[in-house]
Amino acid sequence: MKCKILVFFVAATFLFLGTAFFVERSNAETINLKVSSPWPPKHPQHTMLMEPWGKKISELTGGRVKMQLFPGQALGKAKDQYEMAAKGICDIALTIPAYTPGRFQLGSVFWLPFMVTSAEATSVALWKTYEKYFTAEFKDVKVLCQFVHAPGQIFTRKKPVTTLADLKGMKIRVTNPYIQRSLKVLGASPVSIPVPEVYNALDRGVVDGTAMPFEGLWVFKQHEVIDYATICDLYTMSFAIVMNNRKWESLPADIKKIIEDNIGLEMSRKAGIIYDRTEAVLKKKVLQYGVKERHLAPADLAKWKIEGKQIREGWAKQMEAKGLQGNATLKEAQGLLGIK
Repeated sequence: MKCKILVFFVAATFLFLGTAFFVERSNAETINLKVSSPWPPKHPQHTMLMEPWGKKISELTGGRVKMQLFPGQALGKAKDQYEMAAKGICDIALTIPAYTPGRFQLGSVFWLPFMVTSAEATSVALWKTYEKYFTAEFKDVKVLCQFVHAPGQIFTRKKPVTTLADLKGMKIRVTNPYIQRSLKVLGASPVSIPVPEVYNALDRGVVDGTAMPFEGLWVFKQHEVIDYATICDLYTMSFAIVMNNRKWESLPADIKKIIEDNIGLEMSRKAGIIYDRTEAVLKKKVLQYGVKERHLAPADLAKWKIEGKQIREGWAKQMEAKGLQGNATLKEAQGLLGIK
């Protein structure tokens, strides 16, 4: 009898230890990724891109990968997102390369004046140009996708802009250095302010207007302190979702394969599509709120585009002077967009 009890006790012990081992192993194999973003929690790029993408990766890996989104600059300021991913403060980050312009040279080709059509087409062009000419600029991270927002317009308080002369002396918020140059040519005074701070700057009259898409205007509630929208499709801004290199290299080969199959060109395209669709919906809301739509006189817009072309050509010369492929990169990007 004692022998049977002993055998049962030993068997039960091994069963318990074996179960504990597999539970512990299962827990150890769950890879939790911290995803950082500067945008508000309900931003369309969260709800329509990053969260569904994270859920899809989790499902495809059988739950072995789980992602936790930290929105609204919870882990760090917008300008620090790239560095946070590179240093491992977070595992994945939505970054804004224009916030650290000295770091990205050839990648700034899509920040130039009038280098945008739709967000989808421009995101595709950005990814293809990135793969061909400036992957080295992102060597500190694993790039998951590159994309842009819909064309940026000029929004102003009190005074409408329908001619280039109207911009003279106006303080316009814009962080893009090439659009700052484009506005300076017209006599405007560009002011660099991070997007979360623009509402107060407009409300207090620190600036007379801002450059951004309708989507950004609505998301950051700036339509509440804006009176006019001038349609000019002036520019776009690029974004990159990037991953810490060490974290990427630590992933099992099968998980890497699953992620690789769900990033790159198609993820970039999807991000662009989301921006295009969101832009149409939110433009309607902004105008319904009471912001009045205006258009530049055709001759003035044509003149501004000539100025923009000169800035693009100047950019290419600057890149060439640094030993970079400025001419080829600009030609590639313009060709993909159908811009001369």
